[in-house]
Amino acid sequence: MKPASVLLSAILASAAISVSVSADPLPPLAGHTLNAVAYVSAPPGSHQGGLARLMLQAYLAPGGRALVRIWDEGRDAYTPVAERGWSLEGSTLCVGLPGEPSRVCADVHVWGPRIAGMSIKPYVQLNGDLLPGDALGVRR
Repeated sequence: MKPASVLLSAILASAAISVSVSADPLPPLAGHTLNAVAYVSAPPGSHQGGLARLMLQAYLAPGGRALVRIWDEGRDAYTPVAERGWSLEGSTLCVGLPGEPSRVCADVHVWGPRIAGMSIKPYVQLNGDLLPGDALGVRR
């Protein structure tokens, strides 16, 4: 075998190994703060049009507990922090919210420092980031 073909075979073999090994499971979310904008179906009977925008922050604590606040446009400030639940089943992330809607769920397809996902029933589009630790700065 020529040295060039041996080198090419070694490169291809190592590339195949790295591809098969790099199929990481979903990253752990507990202990991270989600900062996101979510577009959700407007509540029935509201005069908001088709979609309502929510800006939210949620510290995803271990054990399925979350400290959550959403941006209140009328007050130009975040709501007080509320304790709600969160879950991750497969790639579907659900976070409880104070107010309506009472929670958002999205099938997340981008993970890491950036997070993005969507759902169809009800319609939700989620885009944001994940920061390690409690970025809300609230101690309970």
